[in-house]
Amino acid sequence: MLAGEPVYARRVVRDGNPDDFGAATELLKRSWPARVGSERGLRHAAASEPPGAHRRYWAAESEGALVGWATASVNYESSERPGHAQVCVAEEVRRRGIGAALFERCEAHLAALDLGLVLAFSTAEDASRGFATANGFRHTQTIRISGVDPRAIDAAEAPAGVELRRLAELEPRAVFELDCEAMLDVPGDVTMDVVDFEQWLEEYWRHPDMDLEASVAAVVDGKPVAFSLLRVTAGRAVSDMTGTLRAYRSRGLALLAKRATLVNAAARGVELAITDNHETNAAMLRVNERLGYEPVASTLSWSRP
Repeated sequence: MLAGEPVYARRVVRDGNPDDFGAATELLKRSWPARVGSERGLRHAAASEPPGAHRRYWAAESEGALVGWATASVNYESSERPGHAQVCVAEEVRRRGIGAALFERCEAHLAALDLGLVLAFSTAEDASRGFATANGFRHTQTIRISGVDPRAIDAAEAPAGVELRRLAELEPRAVFELDCEAMLDVPGDVTMDVVDFEQWLEEYWRHPDMDLEASVAAVVDGKPVAFSLLRVTAGRAVSDMTGTLRAYRSRGLALLAKRATLVNAAARGVELAITDNHETNAAMLRVNERLGYEPVASTLSWSRP
C-alpha cells in the first residue's frame, strides 16, 4: 500500500454467507439499538425462506472485520411481489463509499428480477434519510418503536366467555388463520395476502426465538380470536404480531392477550419488551399506551418508485 493511503481503501465487498451471520447480527444490533434478534434467528430465516424469496447477502470487510452488511429479496407473502433492500454500515466507517458499494449489489440483483416496487427501512438519522433520498426512495411511513419493562405489567382476569391460553396449547392452523386475517388490516406499503400455511409454520411458528409458551391467545368457544406473538432473546422480547379477528374487535381482547404475554415475558426474566407500529395504527398505539409502552426510536419506511 502506498504511504498515506487511507486505511478504508483496504475494504473488500463480497457475497455474504452463513459464516458471516454472527458478525452481521452484532453489526445490526449496534446500528439498530432497539433491535431484538439473534444469530440463530438469522440462520433460521435464511434456511426457511423459499426459493421465490431470491434472497442474497453481501458483506463489506475492512482489516478483516465485517463493517457492512446488505441483503436483498422479494416479498413472497404479498401478491404485489415488492423487492426489499437493506444496507447497514458500521458508524465508524461511514461516508467512505461502503454503503453505496453494497447498495449497488442490492440494486443490480433486484433489477434483474424486473420488480416494479422496491421497499426499504432505515433509522431516523439524517445520514440514513440522505442515503435513501439520494438513491431515489421516498419516505412513505414512520414506524414508532416503543418499549416497556414487562415486570411493571399487572395480570388481568379474562371476562366471562373468554379463555386465555398459551399458543403452545393450540392447533397452529387456527392461529395461522387468525394471523392471516389480522395481517390484512396492518398498515404498510403492501398487503400480506398470499401466506402459505406450511411456509408460515416454518418461518414463524418454528422460529427458534419464538416463545409459544409465553405467547397468548384469547379463546372464545374453543376458537382463538385474538393473540400476541412474542420472540425472546438475550433478556429482551419483541411482539412479533398482535391482532384480533374482525368480528371480535373493540372488546379489549388484543389488550388482554398482549398483557398476558408480557406478564409471561417478565416471568422469563425479560426486562425490556419492544413493539413497533405504524404511526397510523391508532388502535394498536392505544393498546400499547394503556400497557405503559413509551417511544424509544423510530423506523422510516421507504419506497421506490
